[in-house]
Amino acid sequence: MRKLLLILLCSILYGYSNAQCNTPSNPYSSNINYYNADANWSSQTNVYNYKIRYRILGTSSWLYKNNIDSLAVSKNINNLQPLTSYIWQIRSYCDSTGSNYSQWSATDTFYTNTLNCPTITGLYSNNIYYNEADANWSTTAGVNRYKVHYRILGTSSWSNLGFIDSLDNSVTIPLLQQSTTYEWEIMAYFDSTYLQASLWSSPDTFTTTTFVAAPFNPIITNSIDNPICNTATNLSLFASQSQNEPDIGTSTITSDGGYFDIQSLSMGDSVGFAIMNTSTQTIDATLKVGIIAGQNYATIYSYDITGSLIGFFAIENINGGIKVSSSSPNDGNNYTSGFTSEIHFTNLFINPNINGPLHFYTDIQSELSDQFNDTTSILISCVNSISENEKINNLDFEVYDLLGRKTDWKENTILIYKYSNGEVRKIFTTKQ
Repeated sequence: MRKLLLILLCSILYGYSNAQCNTPSNPYSSNINYYNADANWSSQTNVYNYKIRYRILGTSSWLYKNNIDSLAVSKNINNLQPLTSYIWQIRSYCDSTGSNYSQWSATDTFYTNTLNCPTITGLYSNNIYYNEADANWSTTAGVNRYKVHYRILGTSSWSNLGFIDSLDNSVTIPLLQQSTTYEWEIMAYFDSTYLQASLWSSPDTFTTTTFVAAPFNPIITNSIDNPICNTATNLSLFASQSQNEPDIGTSTITSDGGYFDIQSLSMGDSVGFAIMNTSTQTIDATLKVGIIAGQNYATIYSYDITGSLIGFFAIENINGGIKVSSSSPNDGNNYTSGFTSEIHFTNLFINPNINGPLHFYTDIQSELSDQFNDTTSILISCVNSISENEKINNLDFEVYDLLGRKTDWKENTILIYKYSNGEVRKIFTTKQ
């Protein structure tokens, strides 16, 4: 009998405890935007936490906000659908186990709409290419930042660009497919959070052009600063490509004379510099010696201004001349946006001990297996008498300096001789 009374007493106490978990009162909504709203209520005593449930009016499935702090009297409900009616309720939990809780409160409703976040207008597209296009719009006062998304017309999945500054009214949509129609929309945020957001705009559409590849025709220039035989000189290798040419895959430059003074090098020595200009940036690099494999082979590392390794290539002495070889990593699209490249070796090349032409041969293969070959000829001079250089088979000539200005002969100076048969020579002359 005592046991039965004890059980009955516990049941009464448990029921009394449940009764003391008061239902939150005065539910109402505020700060209503397109995608969120604040749910508010009057605070209750002896509450451990709160729970909110909400759903689109007329539907049956509830969504929940759990473990709301006991001191809170407001909770933002986010990720809502714009221009939609919602219903919500709140209940109290009065212990940590979740077993002692109140009834659900009275319902409150709200409609996700606002006049504070106007929709962006004035959309149009221009600068449309095979792989990108510019999206434009009219700027709107009070915007904190913009957001653009886009997709192939008729598909369901959107791609998003990063946030766009409030002062901008244009952005480039990249990485598009050729001959394809796209649609894009824009929205704006009117505060530093994600709360005050506009609706997505009406869409704008554009169709990308068809890609037309340019012929694989790199421009190659190989030169030296000093044409005197058996002397060290600066060697410069220039290359450029126009937009939409196939990317260079491998390149090899050889000569039929001269050599690199590799035996004088040590690992880490600076041997020159390089400059790369693309459509979007300029990269300056320092050339330093990497691995040295004997007196006839070395790798040259290229470091940017931060000291980061950005590339490498090999130099060799081979078959009575030199060889410079490199491979370019494939970036996945096989076509270039256009560039110019300069590699300058500082007094590393030794001219051949000959009096006559030195030839540089360029062999380049594109990533699409196109082949390109080029030859550069440079006259090497081993004479110290002007009389041997002034005439070629008694042809008339004119003398110019390196800036292309007509001049008289000067000793110990590199001059350009233009002969009446059209031949041009760069000659260094001295008096006997």
